[in-house]
Amino acid sequence: MASNNMYTGCPVQHALQYIGGKWQIGILWHLRIKPLRFNAIRECLPGLTEKVLTENLKFFENTGIVEKEVFAAVPPRVEYRLTEDGRVLIPVIQKIIQWGYQHLQEEKVTAKTGVTPLPAIREMRKLR
Repeated sequence: MASNNMYTGCPVQHALQYIGGKWQIGILWHLRIKPLRFNAIRECLPGLTEKVLTENLKFFENTGIVEKEVFAAVPPRVEYRLTEDGRVLIPVIQKIIQWGYQHLQEEKVTAKTGVTPLPAIREMRKLR
């Protein structure tokens, strides 16, 4: 019987720690271009609470995916940026976003026209 614990050594479970949460992909995606301040990240993701953003940023900092830079200013200014390890996740996230976009378009067409999505038609043709 499976426990609630992660399977030790499972690469899928390991990857999902970084991109499996509701807000994780969004946080990393918005940091891909330039460093952002805490509130700028929140503005990019409506509905993301301060508490959840803080937890995710701490997790990403502790795991070396994001680094925090504190600038000596009054009031203190803090920016978050992807590390090299964090940048490695961006192509993975980009593929997930591309798949999601394509799938959404197919769903819209299917719902609107009541037809079978093109990939399903292609797959059926291969089976003949």
